[in-house]
Amino acid sequence: MMEEKLRQLYKEGRKDSDKRFKNMHKFLDILDEENIYPEIRLIDSAPTEPEVMVDGKKTIMFSSNNYLGLAADPEVIKVTMEKAREYGIGPGTSRLLSGNVRLYDELEAEFANLVGKEAAIFFSTGYMTNEGMFTVLMDPFTSEFPLPYAKNSGVIISDKDNHASIISGVRLSSAERKIFKHNDMVDLEKILRSLPAKKRKLIVTEGSFSLEGVLCPLPEIVDLAKKYDAITLIDDAHGIGILGKRGGGTAEHFGLQKDVDIIMGSCSKALGGMGGFVAGEKRLIDYFRIAMRAYMYSSPVSVCVAAGLKKAVEITKTAADRRKKLLDNYDYLYKKLTALGFTIWGDQTVPSLPLILGNEAIAVKLNKALFKEGIYVESFRWPAVPLGTARIRIVPMSTHKKEHLDKLVKGLGKIGKEMKLIK
Repeated sequence: MMEEKLRQLYKEGRKDSDKRFKNMHKFLDILDEENIYPEIRLIDSAPTEPEVMVDGKKTIMFSSNNYLGLAADPEVIKVTMEKAREYGIGPGTSRLLSGNVRLYDELEAEFANLVGKEAAIFFSTGYMTNEGMFTVLMDPFTSEFPLPYAKNSGVIISDKDNHASIISGVRLSSAERKIFKHNDMVDLEKILRSLPAKKRKLIVTEGSFSLEGVLCPLPEIVDLAKKYDAITLIDDAHGIGILGKRGGGTAEHFGLQKDVDIIMGSCSKALGGMGGFVAGEKRLIDYFRIAMRAYMYSSPVSVCVAAGLKKAVEITKTAADRRKKLLDNYDYLYKKLTALGFTIWGDQTVPSLPLILGNEAIAVKLNKALFKEGIYVESFRWPAVPLGTARIRIVPMSTHKKEHLDKLVKGLGKIGKEMKLIK
């Protein structure tokens, strides 16, 4: 029904210029009619803790990506507060001018060490990192310092289910792009085989797909990249801190840190802060500093946040106990929920539990019913995921206690039966 309404609106919208945003209003009306416009709740306490005040109500949080509990770690908070008193809340300008405080450089060295690369560059957000990176990598004549190779001589081969920030970055680059089916190595090789041998090829994938609960088949991707002389880039936003002996992410998990050319990481998930980084060979990172507009024309995050992140990375490298607790919590929920009859997507490697519902309205209804039970779990629906594949994503943290997990299981069991999602 909704799909037909949207199709009709698109058809009508192509006939006029929509100067006064009437079609935008109609689009919002459709979302309201279908009851799927997102309800953006107000958080009244630290949103990264297991117990959170939401709209004045105490809830158990299962929607935060603070996997290892580092956002409120006492050591992280202590150093953050110290540096806030010393440096204030902002650097005043970009790093290419007078904002390049030594601590940023030290943090970048920590990132590079964590993922096993020569150097790294730090950005204010993970989204900004991806949105600005591909133009410099693949279409350099639109960047500040052109490189001496032919315009549009490269092609980006991207996984169909890659994050929105990757999609935006790839489009902004103006480079030729090919999309391969999600984690489908036969399709990826088919595309690689069809491209001229001399063409620069960049394979882009997420390391850990949290909305599906699966890892990318990195060993196979690396093998294909070597076979067809392609560059590999992984966005490891949901792998950094969690996977690998030291939390180095998906590449470390597979023992392939040296084989992956470029690793992107987010600081707002397992590391508990904000920002993003790219790591690779030093000369590539040197070029990013003078050619990537997202770095050149933007102020970095506060020095105090960088200091907190530096401490978080240091803790992450030896946080085997936190990673074990996180995975134990995941295993407990997976077993309990599947025993109730729920189908959980995933390969049981990624600590994310996507419960696929299909219908957008059902996902919203379940989300609201859980909130009434004091459980905060967000639903994901179109356009974040393809129409008809709506889901809720349950995210455990190492800081969750058994009573938190049991409340979720009890609430989902009760509501699941009422909504006839399970027997």
